[in-house]
Amino acid sequence: MDVKKKPSMLVVANPSPLTGGGLRATRSLKEYAKFFDTYLFIPWGLWGDKRLLQASLGFLTELRNTGVKLGGYSNLSRIFYKLGEIANSKGVLENLAIIIPGSVQLKVNAAQYEVVISLHEVWDAVHAGGVLAEYFNARSMVLLQLPPFYGSRKRLSNILKASLLWRKSISSSPLEEVMFESEAIVRYSLIGYLRSSRLENRLRKYDLVLCVSKAIPVEMGNEWLNRAKSLDPGVSLDEKDLEAMQRIKNNVGEKGNYVVFGGRATADKGLIEALITFKYISKRFPDLKLVITGNIPLPSYLRIKRVCRKLGIGDKVAFTGFVPREKRFEIVAKAKLMLYPSHVDSFSYAVLESLYLNTPVVAYKIPAIEIYYGGLPGVELVEEWDLEALTVKAIDILEKGVVAVEPPKIKSWEEIMSEEVGLIYKLVEGMWRK
Repeated sequence: MDVKKKPSMLVVANPSPLTGGGLRATRSLKEYAKFFDTYLFIPWGLWGDKRLLQASLGFLTELRNTGVKLGGYSNLSRIFYKLGEIANSKGVLENLAIIIPGSVQLKVNAAQYEVVISLHEVWDAVHAGGVLAEYFNARSMVLLQLPPFYGSRKRLSNILKASLLWRKSISSSPLEEVMFESEAIVRYSLIGYLRSSRLENRLRKYDLVLCVSKAIPVEMGNEWLNRAKSLDPGVSLDEKDLEAMQRIKNNVGEKGNYVVFGGRATADKGLIEALITFKYISKRFPDLKLVITGNIPLPSYLRIKRVCRKLGIGDKVAFTGFVPREKRFEIVAKAKLMLYPSHVDSFSYAVLESLYLNTPVVAYKIPAIEIYYGGLPGVELVEEWDLEALTVKAIDILEKGVVAVEPPKIKSWEEIMSEEVGLIYKLVEGMWRK
């Protein structure tokens, strides 16, 4: 019997349980293996992060068991990794790789591939995918899970402002503050311009630029509204998560006397803005607590605790550290409100989960949140950096409550993966045109 040979593909990805992007890439790889002869190419970013590498080893074994084979990897010279260790920053490695693209060494097996796919928007993956597609003369696709750059000066300025506030707040001395601020300005101006320019040039060479959200091309600028295609959205909730959230929601009695911070403890997720807002909220509700979930490295944790003490809320902020997923659902379900002043998103699982768990959200009106959650019952949006409005909206919800909380209707993972695989088949068969 003549069995049709599966088309071959090389997929550039960092499968990892530690990031949303890594989990999303893993889901795609498992689905691809059902329809394609799938090879994984690992970009250098995995080797530059020992914690990420350690956590990913189990995922790599799991992928191999589903039929995904190792196709190659990229690397940087040892001196680059040493510089990254000295600076204690993975960002230094990325900046060096962007400034000197020829420093990246790509090692790949000799197979012939019909399509090359990159599953991340970061430089190491986008660059590797583009170079490999040219080398194999293969059709190419990149899946953007976040905006790789911003076409709006205002949006970029707001993100830089958040980074500068973070640096200023956590610095332990004026000298450290100046050093942090200088580094942030260089990163967002000189290197940021070079990064955006090179990413744009590389993305233009892909046959298909696919986004997991309509917000991504909006953030990238007018050119990409026509050039990129969106899955709208290309993310969903697992059936197990939906079942767990429904069970937890049914068992929640009265709400606890706390609000929850919805994002990671980082600058671009607006942690310092949330702390400042909570300072004023707590004046109206002195017994209220703010709960921050997720693992925070010890140096950052100690600095953030110092910021809390400076704001006079040191005894009102609770850090849970890492908690299992269902435990986090329980924390969110019992919260009276989620504070989510995030500057960077493509869809936001945090907001989606909060609404499924019947907890209202006050957030910034950035494209990702406005497109998918604007106008929904239980969601209040304010302009970026309008901390007064953020505070007023939060206090209003805490005093009056909300009539209803309603999540948006979204596709299932099966529908999303079917659409994604279908687009790749069109690409392989030459039916997709830029």
